[in-house]
Amino acid sequence: MEKFSIFRLRNWVKVVLGVLLVGLLVAFAENWYASQPCEKVTITLNEGSKETPLLSQQDIKNLLSEFGRKPLEGKSFEKIDLSFLESRVKSSPLVKDCQIARNLRGWLEVHVQTHRPIARLIQTDLPDNGLDRYLNEEGRFMPLSERYTARVMLLSGPYFERKNHLRARQDTSLFHLIEAIQTDSLWRAQLEWMEVDAEGNITLWPQVGDTAIEYGPATARDVKFQKINLFFREILPLRGWKSFSKVSVRYKNQLVCTKTDTLMAIGQ
Repeated sequence: MEKFSIFRLRNWVKVVLGVLLVGLLVAFAENWYASQPCEKVTITLNEGSKETPLLSQQDIKNLLSEFGRKPLEGKSFEKIDLSFLESRVKSSPLVKDCQIARNLRGWLEVHVQTHRPIARLIQTDLPDNGLDRYLNEEGRFMPLSERYTARVMLLSGPYFERKNHLRARQDTSLFHLIEAIQTDSLWRAQLEWMEVDAEGNITLWPQVGDTAIEYGPATARDVKFQKINLFFREILPLRGWKSFSKVSVRYKNQLVCTKTDTLMAIGQ
Protein backbone atom coordinates (compact mmCIF):
# COMPACT_ATOMS: atom_id res chain seq x y z
CA MET A 1 0.00 0.00 0.00
CA GLU A 2 2.84 2.36 0.90
CA LYS A 3 4.69 1.54 -2.33
CA PHE A 4 1.52 2.22 -4.30
CA SER A 5 1.10 5.64 -2.64
CA ILE A 6 4.72 6.55 -3.37
CA PHE A 7 4.24 5.47 -6.99
CA ARG A 8 1.14 7.63 -7.35
CA LEU A 9 2.93 10.56 -5.73
CA ARG A 10 5.81 10.25 -8.15
CA ASN A 11 3.38 10.24 -11.09
CA TRP A 12 1.65 13.36 -9.80
CA VAL A 13 5.01 15.07 -9.35
CA LYS A 14 5.93 14.20 -12.93
CA VAL A 15 2.60 15.57 -14.19
CA VAL A 16 2.99 18.81 -12.24
CA LEU A 17 6.57 19.24 -13.38
CA GLY A 18 5.51 18.52 -16.96
CA VAL A 19 2.76 21.13 -16.80
CA LEU A 20 5.14 23.68 -15.31
CA LEU A 21 7.72 22.93 -17.98
CA VAL A 22 5.16 23.32 -20.75
CA GLY A 23 3.98 26.58 -19.19
CA LEU A 24 7.53 27.89 -19.02
CA LEU A 25 8.17 26.92 -22.62
CA VAL A 26 4.94 28.61 -23.75
CA ALA A 27 5.77 31.75 -21.78
CA PHE A 28 9.28 31.78 -23.22
CA ALA A 29 7.95 31.29 -26.75
CA GLU A 30 5.39 34.07 -26.30
CA ASN A 31 8.01 36.45 -24.94
CA TRP A 32 10.38 35.57 -27.76
CA TYR A 33 7.58 35.90 -30.32
CA ALA A 34 6.53 39.30 -28.95
CA SER A 35 10.11 40.58 -28.83
CA GLN A 36 10.71 39.90 -32.52
CA PRO A 37 10.84 42.97 -34.77
CA CYS A 38 8.30 43.80 -37.43
CA GLU A 39 9.99 42.82 -40.67
CA LYS A 40 7.54 44.36 -43.12
CA VAL A 41 4.16 46.10 -43.39
CA THR A 42 1.81 44.93 -46.16
CA ILE A 43 -1.31 46.91 -47.04
CA THR A 44 -4.34 45.61 -48.92
CA LEU A 45 -7.03 48.05 -50.04
CA ASN A 46 -10.63 47.08 -50.83
CA GLU A 47 -9.86 43.38 -51.07
CA GLY A 48 -12.36 41.52 -53.23
CA SER A 49 -13.90 44.74 -54.56
CA LYS A 50 -13.69 46.33 -58.00
CA GLU A 51 -14.14 49.79 -56.48
CA THR A 52 -11.11 52.06 -56.83
CA PRO A 53 -9.96 52.98 -53.30
CA LEU A 54 -10.07 56.64 -52.30
CA LEU A 55 -6.75 56.26 -50.48
CA SER A 56 -3.39 54.89 -51.60
CA GLN A 57 -1.08 52.50 -49.77
CA GLN A 58 1.15 55.47 -49.00
CA ASP A 59 -1.79 57.27 -47.37
CA ILE A 60 -2.30 54.28 -45.06
CA LYS A 61 1.43 54.09 -44.30
CA ASN A 62 1.34 57.76 -43.34
CA LEU A 63 -1.55 57.11 -40.95
CA LEU A 64 0.19 54.10 -39.41
CA SER A 65 3.56 55.80 -38.94
CA GLU A 66 2.38 59.37 -38.35
CA PHE A 67 3.91 60.43 -41.66
CA GLY A 68 7.14 58.53 -41.04
CA ARG A 69 7.80 59.85 -37.54
CA LYS A 70 7.03 56.47 -35.95
CA PRO A 71 7.99 53.72 -38.43
CA LEU A 72 6.80 50.21 -37.63
CA GLU A 73 9.52 48.27 -39.46
CA GLY A 74 12.17 47.15 -36.98
CA LYS A 75 9.96 47.80 -33.97
CA SER A 76 9.31 44.84 -31.65
CA PHE A 77 5.75 43.57 -31.70
CA GLU A 78 5.44 43.88 -27.93
CA LYS A 79 5.61 47.64 -28.45
CA ILE A 80 3.03 47.69 -31.25
CA ASP A 81 -0.59 48.21 -30.20
CA LEU A 82 -2.66 46.75 -33.04
CA SER A 83 -5.97 48.12 -31.73
CA PHE A 84 -4.50 51.60 -31.51
CA LEU A 85 -3.19 51.37 -35.07
CA GLU A 86 -6.60 50.23 -36.32
CA SER A 87 -8.24 53.19 -34.58
CA ARG A 88 -5.70 55.57 -36.09
CA VAL A 89 -6.45 54.35 -39.62
CA LYS A 90 -10.21 54.44 -38.97
CA SER A 91 -9.87 58.08 -37.92
CA SER A 92 -9.78 58.96 -41.62
CA PRO A 93 -13.33 59.79 -42.77
CA LEU A 94 -12.58 57.96 -46.02
CA VAL A 95 -11.95 54.65 -44.21
CA LYS A 96 -14.85 52.30 -43.54
CA ASP A 97 -12.96 49.51 -41.77
CA CYS A 98 -9.43 48.43 -40.87
CA GLN A 99 -8.15 45.06 -39.62
CA ILE A 100 -4.49 44.57 -38.64
CA ALA A 101 -2.78 41.29 -37.71
CA ARG A 102 0.69 39.76 -37.54
CA ASN A 103 1.52 36.74 -39.66
CA LEU A 104 4.01 33.95 -38.97
CA ARG A 105 6.64 35.60 -41.16
CA GLY A 106 6.84 38.58 -38.84
CA TRP A 107 4.94 40.87 -41.19
CA LEU A 108 2.18 43.25 -40.21
CA GLU A 109 -0.82 42.69 -42.49
CA VAL A 110 -3.11 45.70 -42.84
CA HIS A 111 -6.49 45.27 -44.56
CA VAL A 112 -8.37 48.50 -45.26
CA GLN A 113 -11.83 49.05 -46.72
CA THR A 114 -12.54 52.57 -47.94
CA HIS A 115 -15.99 54.09 -48.26
CA ARG A 116 -17.72 54.02 -51.63
CA PRO A 117 -18.88 57.41 -52.97
CA ILE A 118 -22.30 57.39 -54.64
CA ALA A 119 -22.62 61.13 -55.37
CA ARG A 120 -20.69 64.38 -55.11
CA LEU A 121 -22.14 67.47 -53.47
CA ILE A 122 -20.98 70.71 -55.06
CA GLN A 123 -21.56 74.19 -53.68
CA THR A 124 -21.72 76.37 -56.76
CA ASP A 125 -22.25 79.56 -54.76
CA LEU A 126 -18.90 79.27 -52.97
CA PRO A 127 -15.49 80.18 -54.46
CA ASP A 128 -13.31 77.26 -55.54
CA ASN A 129 -16.02 74.77 -54.54
CA GLY A 130 -14.42 74.70 -51.10
CA LEU A 131 -17.12 72.54 -49.53
CA ASP A 132 -17.38 69.86 -52.19
CA ARG A 133 -18.00 66.50 -50.52
CA TYR A 134 -18.81 62.95 -51.44
CA LEU A 135 -21.94 61.16 -50.24
CA ASN A 136 -20.93 57.63 -49.27
CA GLU A 137 -22.82 54.33 -49.28
CA GLU A 138 -23.86 54.84 -45.64
CA GLY A 139 -25.55 58.16 -46.36
CA ARG A 140 -22.82 60.32 -44.81
CA PHE A 141 -20.98 63.20 -46.42
CA MET A 142 -17.19 62.91 -46.43
CA PRO A 143 -14.23 64.85 -47.87
CA LEU A 144 -13.01 64.43 -51.41
CA SER A 145 -10.04 62.21 -52.15
CA GLU A 146 -6.75 63.74 -53.25
CA ARG A 147 -5.86 60.52 -55.07
CA TYR A 148 -8.94 59.69 -57.08
CA THR A 149 -11.97 61.44 -58.55
CA ALA A 150 -15.03 59.21 -58.51
CA ARG A 151 -17.34 59.36 -61.52
CA VAL A 152 -20.62 59.84 -59.71
CA MET A 153 -23.70 62.01 -60.06
CA LEU A 154 -23.43 65.62 -58.91
CA LEU A 155 -25.70 67.07 -56.21
CA SER A 156 -26.54 70.70 -55.54
CA GLY A 157 -29.25 72.90 -54.09
CA PRO A 158 -30.29 74.56 -50.82
CA TYR A 159 -31.71 71.29 -49.46
CA PHE A 160 -28.18 70.13 -48.62
CA GLU A 161 -27.15 73.23 -46.68
CA ARG A 162 -25.82 72.40 -43.20
CA LYS A 163 -26.39 68.68 -43.72
CA ASN A 164 -23.71 66.19 -42.67
CA HIS A 165 -25.66 63.13 -43.73
CA LEU A 166 -28.87 61.85 -45.33
CA ARG A 167 -29.65 59.28 -42.64
CA ALA A 168 -32.61 61.06 -41.06
CA ARG A 169 -36.08 59.66 -41.69
CA GLN A 170 -37.11 62.59 -43.88
CA ASP A 171 -34.08 61.98 -46.12
CA THR A 172 -34.61 58.24 -46.63
CA SER A 173 -36.43 58.47 -49.97
CA LEU A 174 -33.90 60.93 -51.37
CA PHE A 175 -30.95 58.79 -50.32
CA HIS A 176 -32.50 55.66 -51.83
CA LEU A 177 -33.13 57.54 -55.08
CA ILE A 178 -29.48 58.66 -55.28
CA GLU A 179 -28.34 55.14 -54.44
CA ALA A 180 -30.62 53.61 -57.08
CA ILE A 181 -29.27 55.91 -59.80
CA GLN A 182 -25.65 55.14 -58.89
CA THR A 183 -26.14 51.36 -58.81
CA ASP A 184 -28.07 51.22 -62.11
CA SER A 185 -25.64 51.29 -65.03
CA LEU A 186 -28.25 52.77 -67.41
CA TRP A 187 -29.31 55.69 -65.24
CA ARG A 188 -25.77 56.30 -64.02
CA ALA A 189 -24.76 56.81 -67.64
CA GLN A 190 -27.80 58.95 -68.49
CA LEU A 191 -28.07 61.31 -65.51
CA GLU A 192 -25.34 63.76 -64.56
CA TRP A 193 -26.80 66.18 -62.02
CA MET A 194 -29.46 66.31 -59.32
CA GLU A 195 -30.63 69.65 -57.97
CA VAL A 196 -32.84 69.72 -54.87
CA ASP A 197 -34.62 72.86 -53.70
CA ALA A 198 -35.31 73.79 -50.09
CA GLU A 199 -38.63 71.88 -50.09
CA GLY A 200 -37.06 68.68 -51.43
CA ASN A 201 -38.29 68.98 -55.02
CA ILE A 202 -35.84 67.41 -57.46
CA THR A 203 -34.69 68.41 -60.92
CA LEU A 204 -32.50 65.98 -62.86
CA TRP A 205 -30.12 66.96 -65.65
CA PRO A 206 -29.00 64.43 -68.28
CA GLN A 207 -25.47 63.82 -69.50
CA VAL A 208 -26.49 64.89 -73.02
CA GLY A 209 -28.50 67.99 -73.83
CA ASP A 210 -30.01 70.74 -71.69
CA THR A 211 -33.45 69.28 -71.03
CA ALA A 212 -34.40 69.61 -67.37
CA ILE A 213 -36.29 66.64 -65.90
CA GLU A 214 -38.76 67.85 -63.28
CA TYR A 215 -38.93 64.92 -60.87
CA GLY A 216 -40.66 66.51 -57.89
CA PRO A 217 -40.45 64.89 -54.43
CA ALA A 218 -38.32 61.75 -54.03
CA THR A 219 -41.35 59.46 -54.09
CA ALA A 220 -42.93 56.95 -56.51
CA ARG A 221 -39.50 56.15 -57.91
CA ASP A 222 -40.50 53.20 -60.09
CA VAL A 223 -43.43 55.01 -61.71
CA LYS A 224 -41.45 58.17 -62.39
CA PHE A 225 -38.53 56.29 -63.91
CA GLN A 226 -40.91 54.40 -66.16
CA LYS A 227 -42.01 57.78 -67.53
CA ILE A 228 -38.43 59.01 -67.88
CA ASN A 229 -37.59 55.80 -69.73
CA LEU A 230 -40.57 56.35 -72.03
CA PHE A 231 -39.31 59.85 -72.79
CA PHE A 232 -35.80 58.60 -73.57
CA ARG A 233 -36.93 55.58 -75.58
CA GLU A 234 -39.89 56.82 -77.62
CA ILE A 235 -39.97 60.62 -77.70
CA LEU A 236 -36.34 61.72 -77.94
CA PRO A 237 -35.48 59.51 -80.94
CA LEU A 238 -38.27 61.23 -82.87
CA ARG A 239 -37.77 64.81 -81.69
CA GLY A 240 -34.16 65.10 -80.51
CA TRP A 241 -32.71 66.66 -77.34
CA LYS A 242 -32.86 70.22 -78.64
CA SER A 243 -36.62 70.05 -79.08
CA PHE A 244 -37.43 70.18 -75.35
CA SER A 245 -36.48 72.56 -72.57
CA LYS A 246 -38.15 70.50 -69.82
CA VAL A 247 -39.92 67.22 -69.20
CA SER A 248 -42.00 66.68 -66.07
CA VAL A 249 -42.74 63.32 -64.46
CA ARG A 250 -43.87 64.90 -61.22
CA TYR A 251 -47.62 64.46 -61.61
CA LYS A 252 -49.55 61.21 -61.48
CA ASN A 253 -50.51 59.66 -64.83
CA GLN A 254 -48.85 62.47 -66.78
CA LEU A 255 -45.69 62.99 -68.77
CA VAL A 256 -45.45 66.68 -69.64
CA CYS A 257 -42.88 67.76 -72.24
CA THR A 258 -42.18 71.46 -72.67
CA LYS A 259 -40.96 72.46 -76.12
CA THR A 260 -39.37 75.77 -76.90
CA ASP A 261 -42.68 77.19 -78.09
CA THR A 262 -45.40 74.68 -77.14
CA LEU A 263 -46.44 72.29 -74.38
CA MET A 264 -47.08 68.60 -75.04
CA ALA A 265 -48.80 66.46 -72.41
CA ILE A 266 -49.02 62.69 -72.60
CA GLY A 267 -51.55 60.97 -70.34
CA GLN A 268 -50.76 57.57 -68.87
